[in-house]
Amino acid sequence: MEVVIEMSTASLAAVQEYLSSCYPDGDREYLDGVIGERHMGTPEHSALQKILIVHLAAHEKQLDLAVRPECRTRIREERYRVPDLLVMQRPFRQDGRVVLDPPLLIIEILSPDDRMGETLERFREYEQLGVRHIILMDPVRRTTHLFLHGDLVSRHDLAAFEIAPGRSLPFPAAQLLALLDEE
Repeated sequence: MEVVIEMSTASLAAVQEYLSSCYPDGDREYLDGVIGERHMGTPEHSALQKILIVHLAAHEKQLDLAVRPECRTRIREERYRVPDLLVMQRPFRQDGRVVLDPPLLIIEILSPDDRMGETLERFREYEQLGVRHIILMDPVRRTTHLFLHGDLVSRHDLAAFEIAPGRSLPFPAAQLLALLDEE
């Protein structure tokens, strides 16, 4: 998931400085004037991210979606997050390096250094933004949780997401996690 902001390495900055900056060792998040580093993923994290990108990208054209790994996403003017993976319904607004509209789906992949309180804060922000589907996947324990109305709910039987009446995005979570055995 790469979610924790390391406050000891953070610095105060203007939002425009953040939006115009690149970081050679991985993107940062901007939270109320603080630019903070994200945790680096593990090999399992990276492998699951690849599996999910390949699966979701196979449905982009058919369902008019856009899959974006680690893309800056505006929560509000002074807060920008970088989800592990997001799926947008087309058309959507973006400005330079930032997605401006709420994603349809955000998937965060658990990393060993993630803290539950910070993860739940992040998910509440996504929910307030209007993200319809928020997922937490653990590549080590091979579990999937949905964030629903402020709670994480285990969903090992998750099979699809409704994107519009009569249109679903297939998401066989257990099968996707099982593909880690081949990595």
